[in-house]
Amino acid sequence: MGKSDNALLKPYVIVISGSVASGKSTIAAALSKRLENAPVLIFDHYGAFVEWPQNMKQWIIDGSDPQDIHIPKLKEDLLSLLNSKEIVDPLDGKSLKPAQYIILEEPSGRERQEISVYIDVVVYIDTPQDMCVTRLVERAIDMEVWKSKGTFEGEPVEDIVHQLNAVAMWINQYQQTRPMYVQVSQMVKEKADIVVNGVDPVNEIIEQIVYKLKSSD
Repeated sequence: MGKSDNALLKPYVIVISGSVASGKSTIAAALSKRLENAPVLIFDHYGAFVEWPQNMKQWIIDGSDPQDIHIPKLKEDLLSLLNSKEIVDPLDGKSLKPAQYIILEEPSGRERQEISVYIDVVVYIDTPQDMCVTRLVERAIDMEVWKSKGTFEGEPVEDIVHQLNAVAMWINQYQQTRPMYVQVSQMVKEKADIVVNGVDPVNEIIEQIVYKLKSSD
């Protein structure tokens, strides 16, 4: 799919990129299933191994260059899969087996030099920023309760306080790091091989990606 006979000798690395809450994880999981359970490496699962710039505030002011972010463990696991070695997801402990396709959920696309050489194609999920922010808030609130009742009245005070604190944390973090999300997302989008509309239904997005992968052969 999108590869010559020679390329079949090595796994094909597909990167799924996009802003925070753009739908990367959902698309990566659906694409994995479509490609016969291709292993998925998830950037956020390597949070304990990320080497961030020492001065984050200055880094954002300077343009948020992804080259300054290093995740040796992620590179190590990617290389293991490329060399037909099974790995273990560092967050959930699930076994990830080598396959013809490897999906990497990586916000920076191929902008981080330590992994760029191994990437074959970058897919950018173009989702409106207001929708991304809304999703961030929804992640912190039990919307199922609200949708069923139209109110949080009657819910345990401890649960409501917990959810409000989570929302406040997300908002505070987003306000501080918004320039980074905007700058990096724009950079990745401009250089992406495939750009899809994050508002489209997931099944349609997957078929668009698969079609373009086939067309690149």
